[in-house]
Amino acid sequence: MPILDKIKPRTMIILLSALSLFARLLFLARKSFWIDECLAWGATQMGWGEMCRAVATGTPHPPVAFLLMKLSTLLAGNSEFGIRLLVALLVASAVIPVYRLSSRFTSVRGGFWAAILWVLSPFAVSLGQEAWVYGINIAISFWFIDLADMAWRGSSKAYWGSIIIGILGLLTQHIFLLGIAVSAVLYFSVEPASRVSFKKFILVPILLALFYLPVFLSFSEQFAARNTRMASAGVLFGFDRLFSTLTLSQLMKIIPGGILPDFSANLLDRPRMLIAYIINAVAVLSLALGPFFAGMLSKRIRKYLWICFLLPLGLFLTDSPSIRQLAILWVPFAITSAALFKKFRFAGPAVALLCLAALIPYYKLEVFPYHRSDWRDAVETVEASAVPEDLVIVLGGKSTSLAWEFYSTSNLRCLTPAGNFPFAGEGVDENGNRIRNYVDPVFLLDSIYCAGQEERIWIIMDKWNASSIWAINTSYRLVYNMDMGADMEMALLEFQEIR
Repeated sequence: MPILDKIKPRTMIILLSALSLFARLLFLARKSFWIDECLAWGATQMGWGEMCRAVATGTPHPPVAFLLMKLSTLLAGNSEFGIRLLVALLVASAVIPVYRLSSRFTSVRGGFWAAILWVLSPFAVSLGQEAWVYGINIAISFWFIDLADMAWRGSSKAYWGSIIIGILGLLTQHIFLLGIAVSAVLYFSVEPASRVSFKKFILVPILLALFYLPVFLSFSEQFAARNTRMASAGVLFGFDRLFSTLTLSQLMKIIPGGILPDFSANLLDRPRMLIAYIINAVAVLSLALGPFFAGMLSKRIRKYLWICFLLPLGLFLTDSPSIRQLAILWVPFAITSAALFKKFRFAGPAVALLCLAALIPYYKLEVFPYHRSDWRDAVETVEASAVPEDLVIVLGGKSTSLAWEFYSTSNLRCLTPAGNFPFAGEGVDENGNRIRNYVDPVFLLDSIYCAGQEERIWIIMDKWNASSIWAINTSYRLVYNMDMGADMEMALLEFQEIR
């Protein structure tokens, strides 16, 4: 009997949990906050009630994720490590439902290596190291789907447990609805003789729908405003988007996450990255699609797993999601991976080594691979070189003021013209266009220049919602600028007399 089959289930779960937790706690505080983490940190500085109200008006997310992060700071401190700790614990715990769910559909060995894939893949590790809603959502989704699958097979404890976890999921993120849809699809993958009655099954989504209705209605204005601004920005929807290379690019990141770029012709100019992309593509497509065409799963299971894969991809019809929004793809992906690991003994260790090879460069990064802005280094660099008379201007998204507040240890004067209060609702004007809290950087700098009061100005620019510093044509002289990650620039401007 293979060694994995000899390990008791409880011992297996303890082993996998320990490995998963270690992978997420390792270098947990290494990476600088990215802009949405700054927003999450700002929310945690409020009182409980004030935070829930502010989050509801300033973000499209229900409050549970922010409640967890606030609790994390109270338990572990007001730091990168502190706000991320409970997120890391929760996402690490998702290895348990990954193992149990994939084992039920395949075997103990298949489930073990599928769980190891969750333990070591840079994408899954990244989800557990970011203080944001996506990791929390997929962890709760995995727990919910695992319990629901056991409930469909007759477990009364899992039945009521799935309803409780489902309510928590709906209060975490609206996209948790995909988890409910996937669990409903998996009901039909169970043999009719082994599953609960349809009436008992359908009661779960009905109860969750009734609970979610008032939550949805409370966010209806935000949804409407979001659709309006997307339409005014000229965003196109429909099947053309679904069948674009963007869909393929997101699927290719299901293991490596953001350490691999989007699929594009630019890869041809980067031989090493192209080789890495090809190796990753072979692994991802083999794990995701191989079991469908090699008879590794029953026809009934294959049919419903196809639906589970296609459901999340339907988001491309109405949105432009990232792989973190599409993390629910990991549910069918874990099951198909387990099927391949069951059939080929070498496949599990081989994919684990591939994940380890990709995890090393992920750990070396000091920024998150999806948004490479090094706020920590930028603020420290400015404060190390600035003099008390200097002015600092921080440009970019709405959370820039919170980023400076978190990392700054000086008394330098700082302007954050677009980020004074990120939780305020912006609304739309009479033409349906979004009202932005935006200040033209050229107008701002020229106004300061005309006043003649500032000799030197430091600029920190997060380029997510802004152009490059080189595009700012102002009366000040650009002394130097440098990158602080691929999505951030820092520059020093000096006053020059007009001749």
